Amino acid sequence: MSATLIALALFGCSDDGTVCQRLETPVQTYETSQECTGKLDDALETDAAMRADAPTVYAQCMPSSTLASIGKRTFDLTRINQRIQLAAN
Repeated sequence: MSATLIALALFGCSDDGTVCQRLETPVQTYETSQECTGKLDDALETDAAMRADAPTVYAQCMPSSTLASIGKRTFDLTRINQRIQLAAN
């Protein structure tokens, strides 16, 4: 088992992903990135994703600690993804 849980969450964002907020939906957690990635399409087909009042909805897998640090504030998803990529390498 990995030491880090991977969280799958939905975000309502601007089209370019630079202004985002987490949607009020339950967060699913997985033991591996591969498990999480396999659920992305399903997450985007949920009622919450379809009803979101945002130009674009993203389903994102990330370490649960990263998701916790985001909280409810507005953030730049492109920068979060850059940090995740750097940490993975």
